[in-house]
Amino acid sequence: MQAVAEENRTIVKDLLRKLSEMKSGLTWRINNTYTDGLNNTVLELLIFEDKTQTGRIAFRLEDGNVIKYHYKELEKRKPVHIVDMLLDVIGYEMD
Repeated sequence: MQAVAEENRTIVKDLLRKLSEMKSGLTWRINNTYTDGLNNTVLELLIFEDKTQTGRIAFRLEDGNVIKYHYKELEKRKPVHIVDMLLDVIGYEMD
């Protein structure tokens, strides 16, 4: 499970770097919100544009499942994997 968590962390950071390159003034921060007693780490990804928060995504590091999110006017849908979520955000910004 540790290898999957590290892979998720690497992919998420790579996608966030790509998003930052595409969008001037976009920054991001990942907070370790909590770790429960069952080896589940919940991370909170905050996305800012010109210092204004435009997105918040909470996901489990170990399996990449998104728990809750909002990003601008991106339409809500069933819970997804963090990689799919970030690809949707990149697609949203490309339109």
